[in-house]
Amino acid sequence: MYDKCVIGYWVPERKRQKFNWTDFENICESEGFRLKMIDVNLSFETQGPLHVFLHKLTDMQSHAESGDKNAEDIVSRLQEYIAKHPDLIIIDPLDNIRNLSNRCKSYEFIQEGIRFKDVFTPNFVEIKSRNVHEIASTLKKRGIKYPFVCKPLLAYGSSDAHKMMIIFNERDLKDCQLPCVAQDFINHNAILYKLFVVGDRFHVVERPSFKNFYEEDCNSLSTIFFISHDISKSCSRSKWSILSEEDIPLTVKPNYQIFETIVKNIREIFGLILVGIDVVIENHTGKYAIIDVNVFPGYDGYPNFFEHLIDSIKKLLVERESFRQISKGCTLKKCQSDDLDSGFESDEKKKYSIK
Repeated sequence: MYDKCVIGYWVPERKRQKFNWTDFENICESEGFRLKMIDVNLSFETQGPLHVFLHKLTDMQSHAESGDKNAEDIVSRLQEYIAKHPDLIIIDPLDNIRNLSNRCKSYEFIQEGIRFKDVFTPNFVEIKSRNVHEIASTLKKRGIKYPFVCKPLLAYGSSDAHKMMIIFNERDLKDCQLPCVAQDFINHNAILYKLFVVGDRFHVVERPSFKNFYEEDCNSLSTIFFISHDISKSCSRSKWSILSEEDIPLTVKPNYQIFETIVKNIREIFGLILVGIDVVIENHTGKYAIIDVNVFPGYDGYPNFFEHLIDSIKKLLVERESFRQISKGCTLKKCQSDDLDSGFESDEKKKYSIK
């Protein structure tokens, strides 16, 4: 069924090595797909035809939006190919990915789109000034208390996108590095839940995170600088992840039905096939906080990733074919209707008139 179906892809070499891309090649071959690496510096047209295009072009998109000429050309070539081939399945659409490039905007999308009382995104605000007094005023207006997490405004396109900090008091507001977003720190007993999504399936991986911080910490601690990938690695042994004995009983057991609801909601909001959702559970309320959403994440700890990816591609191909058939049917009905209204008394016209 899929022997003529070509899956084109562009994924950075480092990510391919991490995923053991040879496994994907073998699975594609066994399922009858042809997997083809695309050179994004050349014409897509000459490398086609493509039925599916799988990519991790987030950094390229970011560079294009920043005025990088080579990146602009690459994105433009892809957009031209998509426009000429509307049946092409893109994993994932560039416009949908763009909605996650700016953390402040993505949090706004989540805030507007989440409709469940036990799920929320922490309070946030974009910091636009280097003046400590202006920053303090902005935080106060938005009700953001200490400590808070300070994150780069841009979610990808640079290694700096993962360099973050926890700021505990007004005197350390000078540490804010523009452009950035301030987000309420949620006490969550040092447990981060990474929801890795592949189409309509997802897998939850528990990772270490920051311990709880309290009012007294705001007086005694200075800014904690960290790289988000490092603090949440499964092998992380950071001192900031060690809970005090009195906090251990506060740990909340997760409800996987709520995770399922979150996944469904985030997919509806952003329209992505490959997405990662970072969730923490607030220990005093039991509410679920969505603290970040990522495009085509690392999927560490996700079993059978490639099998689930191929299943998702198959479903998309079936949906596309069904849409084609419906479109053909609509076109046929329109042609028949036009014929009926043309004034000709053909046998075909009479036949459709009787119906």
